[in-house]
Amino acid sequence: MKSLTALVSYQWDDAVAAELIHEELALRGFVVIHDRCTFLHGSRLPTNMADAVARCDAFVAYLTPSSLYLNAPAGAPRPAIDDEFLPVMQRRRRSLADVGPPRPVIAAVTHGLGDPRREAPDAVRQATGEEISTLWTMELDQSTERITQPEAANLASHVLSAVLVPASDEDQEMDITVITRGTGQPPTFLTVDATSLLGGADHRPGDPQEWRRYLQALRDIEATLAACRTTRRLRVDPRAHLTGAVAIGRIFNQSGHWNLRVVGRAGTAGLSKSDNHDQLAVTWERMGDERDVAVHIDLLGHPVSELATALARTLPPLAGQLDITRRDPTSSLTSADVSDMANVATTAIRRAVTDSRAHHLHLFMATPAEFAVLLGHRMTALHADLQLYERAVDSYLPSLVIPAATP
Repeated sequence: MKSLTALVSYQWDDAVAAELIHEELALRGFVVIHDRCTFLHGSRLPTNMADAVARCDAFVAYLTPSSLYLNAPAGAPRPAIDDEFLPVMQRRRRSLADVGPPRPVIAAVTHGLGDPRREAPDAVRQATGEEISTLWTMELDQSTERITQPEAANLASHVLSAVLVPASDEDQEMDITVITRGTGQPPTFLTVDATSLLGGADHRPGDPQEWRRYLQALRDIEATLAACRTTRRLRVDPRAHLTGAVAIGRIFNQSGHWNLRVVGRAGTAGLSKSDNHDQLAVTWERMGDERDVAVHIDLLGHPVSELATALARTLPPLAGQLDITRRDPTSSLTSADVSDMANVATTAIRRAVTDSRAHHLHLFMATPAEFAVLLGHRMTALHADLQLYERAVDSYLPSLVIPAATP
C-alpha cells in the first residue's frame, strides 16, 4: 500500500495556520506536501506543486481573504487558486466517473470570509467560480486570528476518516511508521511524523504539551482504523523516543484485538507467551502504603536507577520500586529476546501494581524501541496512570501521562 499524502493549499500570509494544519495531518499518518517545508531550496516549485495536485489523496484548502487574493491588483498571479485549488476541483470531478470514492478528498476551510455557511461560499464562488457548499467544510471560530490547534486536530482527524474508507484489502497487514526523532526516514502506508514537535535532528526530549498532541493523534488513528478495517494486523516501525514507542503500543493494545509485529535492529518482534528469561533480573521492593510505584527498566547498561533516584525527591512517596535489568547488557539481543523480555517485564509490572494497589506508575527506561512498543501493547487494564519520562543527558524529564482510562 502506498503512503497517504495530503496537500495543504494556502497563501503566504497564512503560513502560520498552514504549518499548524501540516503538523496535525503529519501526526495522523499523512505525508504532507506543503511548499514552506516540503521542497528543496532551488527546486522548481510550480512543477512540484503540479505533481502534488495530481497525486495527493487529500487536499486541504485554507481559504481566507489572502488565499482568494481579494486585495490583489487585477491580473496579478493567483497560484493558490489557479495552480492548486482549481486543478484539484477539476481532478475530483473527473474522478466521479470512476469506480470507488472520489479523489482527492477535499476539505475547504474558511476563515475571515464571514459566516462559513452563508457568506464564505459566496466569496469563494465569486473569486474562483467554484461551489464549496457541496464539499465538507469545517466551521472555525471566526473571532480568532487563525485556525486553532484543536480545530486543526479535528480537521486532520476528519480528513483521515474520509480517506480511509472501508477497503477491499482488509486481510492485508498495515504498515505504520512512527517518527519522533531523527531525519530522513522513508514513509510507509501511515507515517506518523512528530519530529518537528518532539525531536528533530537534535534529539530533544519533547515537551509534555506536544506529547499530548501526539497521544490524541494516535487515538484518532486507532479509532479510524478500527472503524474501517476488520483485520487488525499492524507492522510497526518505531523510529521514536521510548515515550512515543510505549504510547503507540498502549493505544494499539491487545485488549483492542490489535496484533502487532514490531520492526527492530535485530529483526521483527512479535508477542510472546514466555514467562521467564534467564538474562533478566527482577527486583520488587515494597516501601509503604502510598499509591505511586517507580519502575526502572534497563536492558542497555545505562544508569537508569541512578538517574531516576535523583528525580525521586520530586515525586510523591512511593509504595514500591520495581527494577528490571539485563544481567549482560553488552550481549546482542535477538527479536525473540525482545519479545520474551517484554512479556516478562509486563508480568512483573502487573504483579507490582496488584501488590501495591498503585494508582500511578512512573516508568523510566533504557531499552530498544521495539521492546517499548510491545511493553505498552501488553500494559492494559492496569487501572493506574502511566507517567513516562525521557532522558535528557544526565537527568530524566516528565514527558507524557497515559491515563488509567486508556484501555
